Amino acid sequence: MKTHFAIPPGIEKRLQVWTDWTERQAKQDLAPRPCITISREYGCQAYVLAETLANRLSAELEDEQEWIMLDRLLLEKVAQGSGYSKSELNYVTQIGPAFQSMMANLLGPDATKPVKAFTYIKESIQYFARAGNSIIVGRGGVCIAQNFPNTVHIRLIAPMSFKIHNIMQSMGISAVEARKHIEARQGERNKFIEHFTKMDISDPNLYHLILNNEKSSIDEMADMIIPRLKNI
Repeated sequence: MKTHFAIPPGIEKRLQVWTDWTERQAKQDLAPRPCITISREYGCQAYVLAETLANRLSAELEDEQEWIMLDRLLLEKVAQGSGYSKSELNYVTQIGPAFQSMMANLLGPDATKPVKAFTYIKESIQYFARAGNSIIVGRGGVCIAQNFPNTVHIRLIAPMSFKIHNIMQSMGISAVEARKHIEARQGERNKFIEHFTKMDISDPNLYHLILNNEKSSIDEMADMIIPRLKNI
């Protein structure tokens, strides 16, 4: 099966969608619409799936609220408008509990910055999840919005060989380097989620659907997810 490990789509267009979307939210008291969270094993095609879902669902709209994808890039732009730097947001996803404890002893109040940054991430995800017509990729969205009744939680998994192939293609590195990169990044993300949410992102009980990225195409996965939204 041919795979594509694409970077997220143009941020400028999605920023404009977000601006229009939040203005409509402020003017209207709307009933909750569906929300999708997508969690993935590092190397799976979450961004491609999210973009496909957003395009297909927006084309089927019965109202004026376009679907929006909330990922790292959009969250960074929104957060920077609220005073957080990109380096702070990157740092908060990598900090571990032992390191944070050490920094608290050395720096005192300054060590609370990662917690404040995560609080902003959490509040942003909750906002998008409550409003609906949103697809939240990563950032612990499945844990943060776990009990939101309008939200469907999706997990993408795949064999290591599939993930290595995707990373080799996207980064132009060897298989050995790709495996090391996957293991390092997956470890960082697992620690981030566990530290700030006290939940195990790999727990199958968190999800409505767990999909094997190797066994189903992007369109096939979208076909399985979209009907699930009708039950909300």
